[in-house]
Amino acid sequence: MDLSPRLIVWHLKKTYPQTDASTRLTTSPCLKYGVCHRPDAPFTGNLVWITPEILPDFLQNPLHSLLIVTEPADSALLKETPNLCLIPGADPEALAETVTQIFRKYEEWNQALFESRMMNGSIQNLLDLTGSIISNPSIVISMDFTIIASRNSPFGELATPVLGSTEDTADLILALKQDPAYADAFHRIGYFYYPGNGIAGPSLCVNIRKFDRTLYRLLVTSGEIPLDDTFGFILEYLARVISHAMSTNIVDSHDARRQLRQIFRAVLTDSSADYVEISRQLTACGWLSSHHYLCLFLKTEQMDYKNLTHRSICSYIENMVPASCAVTHKGNIVAYINLDLCHLSESDIEQKLAGFIRDSFLTAGYSRKMLGHFNFHRQYVQASLSLEAGSRKYPHRWIHHFNDIALTYLLEQTTKKLPAYMVCHEKLLTLKYESEKNQSQLFQTLRCYLENQQSATKTANALFIHRSTLLYRLDRIQHILKSDLSDPDELLYLLLSFRLIDMEEEREQEQE
Repeated sequence: MDLSPRLIVWHLKKTYPQTDASTRLTTSPCLKYGVCHRPDAPFTGNLVWITPEILPDFLQNPLHSLLIVTEPADSALLKETPNLCLIPGADPEALAETVTQIFRKYEEWNQALFESRMMNGSIQNLLDLTGSIISNPSIVISMDFTIIASRNSPFGELATPVLGSTEDTADLILALKQDPAYADAFHRIGYFYYPGNGIAGPSLCVNIRKFDRTLYRLLVTSGEIPLDDTFGFILEYLARVISHAMSTNIVDSHDARRQLRQIFRAVLTDSSADYVEISRQLTACGWLSSHHYLCLFLKTEQMDYKNLTHRSICSYIENMVPASCAVTHKGNIVAYINLDLCHLSESDIEQKLAGFIRDSFLTAGYSRKMLGHFNFHRQYVQASLSLEAGSRKYPHRWIHHFNDIALTYLLEQTTKKLPAYMVCHEKLLTLKYESEKNQSQLFQTLRCYLENQQSATKTANALFIHRSTLLYRLDRIQHILKSDLSDPDELLYLLLSFRLIDMEEEREQEQE
């Protein structure tokens, strides 16, 4: 892990009190692992150099190196030369080992963070691992004042992990809301120093942003390490690791989606909901009537109920799919996705969630994409119907789309009160019985003829019969149906009747 000259000098001062360094020490991590203390070695940048005297080559380009001089030198150079450090009387070998230990310490910390992420470790675990290099109290907090994780912080002992929810912390939140410096900090990028106010103490902070908004903040309060540029890049690095953890882990937070959840619960549960008011509330949340929306319905299992995993499923969806809001409804999960804010296509969303849905033993139904605020409940019905009908039609699939089952749904609704034989074309049933009785294949011929858009040539080829044979069969079919097969409505009715008969036969086979 690369380190900065300022950080290394800070550590050296703890071991060598006589250390004197230039007033301009680079704070960015420009030094690579390795120390050179051979006076005859050619000078190269991005390294820590330990020499008895100042190297002329260093003076020409000092910005990306650190030169440590062990013999007495003119301290006036410290004012004009960046990244110069004087430690008179220090043993070069021991000094080189000390610097190596500093690099090793941070390399081990970096490796520990990597292993934690590989094991899907918690954000709390990341803070605990960082205690080896930053002993100060540290907190990860969401911007609605929910504490996500903390180490050595008095706020970590709160019964309710939301600042402002008790009398002990109410004044703190009030002070922060009235503090202009706190309001300005919301838009900061990179590490920054927050000076505090009468109640809140100073801290070194990094905003954790997503979709150009600050959602969380990592902050370190007063302690052993200074709250300045020395550890700024370390805090930024830790914030990036935490941000990655938040994109893959379940984060229990009362985030900005809380208002959206309340709105969509009302949509799903209140049959008399005022959609004009709902539209106004959604617009206030940035979900506009000019946006397109998608609904996802997830059917959960009994083990989800027993293990109380509904909330984690909702959080996972919201973490993986931007601009989404997931709620529980009647023991299942309903998620709404703003496709305009999400910047993902419908297929991208399905690919992101497909593995999770499968591995979690869930089944899912997707609605169609729709515009505006007045179709949310219909989209829920559409998504749940796609799963219900799709599970019957394609029982081995775990994801279903309404467009794939729309015709099936239409046919099932047709036979909801009457069986298929009482709904389909009456003369078609006569043709079916005639064909079965005489083995004339007239029923199959008509179906093939209609499915080939009444093309005699295509139909004859599909049935492997001569054209004259087909024309003879069609004459008989028209005689039985008492139709010349020219009315578009009748042709549609005949095609639907074939599907209804198929569906009825499939049901009979399943019952057997």
